Amino acid sequence: MKKRVLSIAVLTLVATSATAADRMHPADLRRIQKARERLVPAVEKEFGPKAKFTHLFGQGRGMLAGVIAEIPAEPLATDDLPLLAIVQYDETTGAVRVVDRQFKYREARSVGPSVALLDGEGTLRLRESNGRERVLARGVGGDLFPTAKGDAVLATMQATGNQAHETSVAIIDMKGNVKVLADGPGVDATPTISPDGKTVVYVSGRTSVASFYVTTVEGEEPKQITNVGLENWMLFEGVPASFVPPPVSSHHMEWVSEDVLRYNAGGGEFWKINVRTGQAAPDLGGGL
Repeated sequence: MKKRVLSIAVLTLVATSATAADRMHPADLRRIQKARERLVPAVEKEFGPKAKFTHLFGQGRGMLAGVIAEIPAEPLATDDLPLLAIVQYDETTGAVRVVDRQFKYREARSVGPSVALLDGEGTLRLRESNGRERVLARGVGGDLFPTAKGDAVLATMQATGNQAHETSVAIIDMKGNVKVLADGPGVDATPTISPDGKTVVYVSGRTSVASFYVTTVEGEEPKQITNVGLENWMLFEGVPASFVPPPVSSHHMEWVSEDVLRYNAGGGEFWKINVRTGQAAPDLGGGL
């Protein structure tokens, strides 16, 4: 499977452009500036002056940051992903601590008091607060998103064997049980789960246009809620006014209510979507 479909590049803070900043909600811009102020000196102290943090995973006290050893001299190929060391950054206090110094992870996510770590081979491990570590699953592509209770994590799974579909969406509990919730043609990816732990939202390209779908933890028949009726050829002459962009990753999705999801649509823009109605709009500080 092409690595680019893993969508782990969430919010790259090293090179936020002025243009992106102009489109960004002021609160998000303040969060980025604050994160830079705290993380840049801490990363240089712990990893040396060439090291840079490039990714943020999650929000709040459980936010994690991915660190690369140094910026590559040449741009990475499309399918290449840098392997990361992981630090924890507490948005509330600004405290930074090292989770793992080894540059071997694609991404990471806090799951309750533990940390889920996905390595470059697609093995997902859970590091508990007491330091013990165990394997949760293999063949994991990325897009980690924990439940509000911290009793499971959603992820995009890689295709195995003779499967025709490129990726699927699954929920993985803390015992390592993997349950596939969505496995349609092409790519199903970028999942998140509502605060009550019942509704699963993800992105699928099965209609040729990346669109939001909803299902449940029981794996009910998925329902398309955005870009209904659009096909990729309709975008050749410009983006239709009805088009709702997909998220760049699961890591900067946050639920502002049981029904409304806020997500990073790329280019400095955040959107809100009501997952019951499919109504969506850029988040410019107003309601939905």
